[in-house]
Amino acid sequence: MFQSFEAPASSGREKASRLAALRKLMAAHGLDAYLVPRADEHQGEYVPPGAERLAWLTGFTGSAGLAIILRNEAALFVDGRYTTQAPQEVDTAAYQIIEAPGTRPRDWLAERLGEGARVGLDPRLHTIAEVARLKAALAGRSASIAPQLPGLVDTLWRDRPGPPRKRLELHPLSYAGKSAAKKIAALQGALAKAGQDAQVLTLTDSIAWLFNIRGRDVPHTPVVLAFAIVHARGRPELFVDRRKLGEKEHRMLARLAHIAPPGALESRLAELGHRKARVRLDPETAAYWFKQVLEGAGAKVVAGEDLTRGPKARKN
Repeated sequence: MFQSFEAPASSGREKASRLAALRKLMAAHGLDAYLVPRADEHQGEYVPPGAERLAWLTGFTGSAGLAIILRNEAALFVDGRYTTQAPQEVDTAAYQIIEAPGTRPRDWLAERLGEGARVGLDPRLHTIAEVARLKAALAGRSASIAPQLPGLVDTLWRDRPGPPRKRLELHPLSYAGKSAAKKIAALQGALAKAGQDAQVLTLTDSIAWLFNIRGRDVPHTPVVLAFAIVHARGRPELFVDRRKLGEKEHRMLARLAHIAPPGALESRLAELGHRKARVRLDPETAAYWFKQVLEGAGAKVVAGEDLTRGPKARKN
């Protein structure tokens, strides 16, 4: 009942070849370890087929997990829901199956690394807080984090499915209870009060709530895969595939926000950096990549909870 993805049938030989290919790529990049989480760029529990990197590599199809690949051993960390499922799907000769949080992945990794080791990860798939905790755990080994873009699994996954393009829908005001314009204005007021120039929204449910939209991009959750930048002044920016918008939806959303393709996100973040903007990111939910791009361009990243979390939890 907890499975969320039906992985394409793959033999034990195919799984072994994928693991061997990943290790070869790790060696080429000078990495001693590599992390493969069951997560996407939005840190959602449910993800589209093209984000099922953990399932592609290991065969494990549960909705939560993390693989740590070392040069000569590997482990798959799962929670108590999957201690029976994981050994049935994964080659236990190649992967240790370890229950978390009984054993914390970062502690397990730190015990096995040598001095000065390099740990690779895709910075889009790990939150700012996760990377900070990992760095703290590895400090005693003088180990370093080596973000990889594109991620190594993405490099190897030749037939990876493309992003979903399901049409989004406008959520009626009779159900939403408050217009998107009023929600945006309230968020902008909170940003101005905090002395911050913008907030980057990365959670799909936050974006669905703020703009009063719904979608079918992932199973079991009516959200749209999108990102947003809300400025303290001026219209917010919504980064979403234009093909998901019908004419009516585009017309309505364009009144609220600048609509831009997802590929424009990095350049817009860099522009915030060039302006030395103070940008709010929730370290528990925003991917480490956002911090990298913003600070690399000169922005001041301010750690703070996603400002939609409180309001969207209240009934109206």
